Amino acid sequence: MKKNIITLLALIFPRIFVRKAYKKLTLPKFYPYREYEKNILEDALITNVTFKKGNIKTYKWTGGPKKILLIHGWEGRVTNFSVLIHQLIKAGFTVYGFDAPSHGLSDKVKTSLFDFVDLVGEMIERIKPEIAVSHSFGAVATIYSLAQNSDLKLDKYVLLTCPDKFLERIEAVAYDFGLTKGVVNRLIVKIERDHNIDVKKLNVSEFVKKAKVSKAYILHDQDDRQLPLSQAVYVDQNWPNSELEIVQGTGHFRILRDEGVIEKILKFIKS
Repeated sequence: MKKNIITLLALIFPRIFVRKAYKKLTLPKFYPYREYEKNILEDALITNVTFKKGNIKTYKWTGGPKKILLIHGWEGRVTNFSVLIHQLIKAGFTVYGFDAPSHGLSDKVKTSLFDFVDLVGEMIERIKPEIAVSHSFGAVATIYSLAQNSDLKLDKYVLLTCPDKFLERIEAVAYDFGLTKGVVNRLIVKIERDHNIDVKKLNVSEFVKKAKVSKAYILHDQDDRQLPLSQAVYVDQNWPNSELEIVQGTGHFRILRDEGVIEKILKFIKS
């Protein structure tokens, strides 16, 4: 259906399209596993952990004394880091990861971005990693968790793409549906009512001021079509302990398995 037709229908039936957009923010899409993702799972210690409405899968690859936690993005899973996991094990790190609720191999349940945040906080508290690596929305969940709990801390943190404003995530979903400004406002009201939050205050650039991270390293592609570089730039400007490196030719997803990027990550965490 063409976007201009959807926009017209959204004007006529706003409640229906608010529900559709809200569903996308609560029911992540599942993508089939690729062969290299299946291979990395064969080497993992996989455990079921109860979390809220169902079980989640947690993963461990033993490689050495230092612990690294991997935090995937919305509609992602731990195997998105398959290429990096191989290199981290070779470098002598023990790697931990998980599939968030309704992601990857975890139970398919109705969830939300806020469940994701709560889970990341629990994982950091349980594993106590010295280092974390996140992708996309994983940065929002990680930074928010660190900001809300002063007992949580990281020595080093790598952010592969970095969002800032949660409001922009909502607007991106709305754009996919061709929603009008009025319908978007209805969607925001529903989210704020259901979760008792102020969406405008959910900004990574503010959370980083309270997060206990000794050194942060942001890698963001200048032509990322999912997340504008400007978001990462603004976060970096508000984060005294961060370094931003702008890369090219990796986009939003290929950055996870780009050899040059992985070399930069290893250099940073081993320095």
